[in-house]
Formats: sequence, C-alpha cells, structure tokens
Amino acid sequence: MSVKRNLLGTAKWPKSLEIIVIDNREKNEGLCAVYNQGVAKANGRVLVFMHEDVWMMEKEWDVVLLKKFRELPEIQMLGVAGSSLLVKLPYPLWGTAEIPYTFGKVIHLVEKNGEKEFFLAIFNERDGDQEVVALDGLWFAARKSLFEKISFDEKTFPGFHFYDLDTCMQALEHGKIYATADIRVLHKSEGSFKEEWEKASAVFIQKWENKLPAKTLNEPLPAKELFNTSCIDLRGKVKIPKW
Repeated sequence: MSVKRNLLGTAKWPKSLEIIVIDNREKNEGLCAVYNQGVAKANGRVLVFMHEDVWMMEKEWDVVLLKKFRELPEIQMLGVAGSSLLVKLPYPLWGTAEIPYTFGKVIHLVEKNGEKEFFLAIFNERDGDQEVVALDGLWFAARKSLFEKISFDEKTFPGFHFYDLDTCMQALEHGKIYATADIRVLHKSEGSFKEEWEKASAVFIQKWENKLPAKTLNEPLPAKELFNTSCIDLRGKVKIPKW
C-alpha cells in the first residue's frame, strides 16, 4: 500500500509506528465508525488520523509531531490546516473565516479535465503553530487520552462529513487545538461539498448551535502581506513523489 510505504519512508523512527489500516470498501461505514475502530485498536499515546489519499511530504514528520505534543501539554489535537474562528452562517466551514484566522499550508494534487494540477494552498503565510477551534480532517493527530472523554459521534454523523469539526468541538471542552505549518502533507483531493455535505452541515449546526460561532480567546497574529488564501503552482518546481 503506497500510503504505508510513504509513512515508513518518511518517518525517522519507522519501527515505532503502529499503522492501523481499516479496509472500509465492503462495509462502507462512515468515518466516525471507522475512526472509533482505529482508536480501540491503537496502543500509542499520540494517534494520527489521515485519509487514504494523503502523503507525508517531508522527512522526520514524526519527530516534529511528538515534539509539539511534548512541548504543548495543553494541546489535545493538532492538524495541518484550520481556523481560529468557526462561523455558523452561511456554512460552518473553517476556510470561510480567511486570514488571519485560517492557518496552514497543504499541497494538493488533483486531476481536472484530464490534466494534473499540483499546487500549494497557503491559508496563512506564517510558519509555526496557531491556536484554532477547527481543523480540516484530511490529517490530524490527537492524544489517545482524549478518547477516554470523547468519541467520534457515529450516531449523529454516519457519513463522511463534519466528523472533524464535531470532534474539534468536543475536544475544546478538554483542552486546546492547534494547526501547524511545520508538517507538510500532500492531498490528492480538494474535498466535496454536495448535497450530503449540506445535510451534515445542518445537523452540525443543530448540535452545536449554542457554541457557534466558536473562537479562540486570543486573537491570531495579524496578516503581514497575504490577506486571502493563495495557491502556488508547483508544476515544474517540485517533483511529484512516487511511493
């Protein structure tokens, strides 16, 4: 499996990784159900949840990840893209807030009209970390101990949408969430916002209506030069990895 080879090939300590692969092709269960199964099987203190179309783009990501959880004892979840503000309207979408609330940098590789688009999406020009209230579910990590207090809500969200934001809202009641620009991933998708997403959006708003809009206590650092999400074409500049 290419994702497994990628993880092992980019980690500094590959033998310490406990890679749990759940083949969901036959049962076609929602992500909440699948991730709950993964949590039950996992033995590590820090768990990483990632889509099957995500690759790590830099070496020793595991060192960076563990250092952040060690140096930030209040952190419960860490992701590669998110926002310090989550609004209710028009949709509870973390990217709606824009800079300086949004944070992170993610590489995308997608195919449109028979052509490959390879670009870096910049949600904030700053590096380092930023406290947020919402993370994108493409890749995120969490303390195993967090799931002694919460779980992925598979009853309310049986599909493939809003499992990430719902879990973030639960986690905020037990600590802090951060997005980091120090871990770089490639996502072979841009997401889907069709009818199922809109239905799940309404369910999410109904569940968390009294908590929305959600916002960090401290304002994020102001923007320097970039005020809107920007994309940099990487074709011909960065080699597309093969695993």
